[in-house]
Amino acid sequence: MPQPDDIAPAQLCDLLQGEHMLLWAFRATAFGAGDCHLIRRQFEESCGPMGVQALTALSVFVRELGQNGRRKVTLAAPGSYRMTRDEQSILALFAAAQAEDYTRMEAHLAWLLADQPRAPFPAAACLVAQALEMHGFVLRLPPVEAGPAPAPIRHDDVVTPFRRRAS
Repeated sequence: MPQPDDIAPAQLCDLLQGEHMLLWAFRATAFGAGDCHLIRRQFEESCGPMGVQALTALSVFVRELGQNGRRKVTLAAPGSYRMTRDEQSILALFAAAQAEDYTRMEAHLAWLLADQPRAPFPAAACLVAQALEMHGFVLRLPPVEAGPAPAPIRHDDVVTPFRRRAS
């Protein structure tokens, strides 16, 4: 039977501080609030001078995902305690970058993009992951085996800010 640490986080309260900060900034950027002063201050205080660079790289990652992804990425509404499967994959992608598991990182990228990973995604993911790691924020890699399904997400909690690109 899987232990609690062996299960991918399904709610914000299950996240470590770095994971929470990353997902919070990812959601805010996707919903057009990436210039939020609270997020910027959190990254600056948490990661020093690298914080602004990491946040900029994350913004590039999110923007490119929205513009060039071939499928809709589902995010929970900002402020929601629930997490979507795509958000779990996003956290796993950055955790793989931090662990230098590039094969796993590219697999998550391919899933999110529904396409082959290309620049600037790997570079942006690595910059963000390294900035967090250098300041003591570990991103956990989920187990390879699928864990139990997260709590069901209510329709009013789910928002898809990304548009689907025409093929």
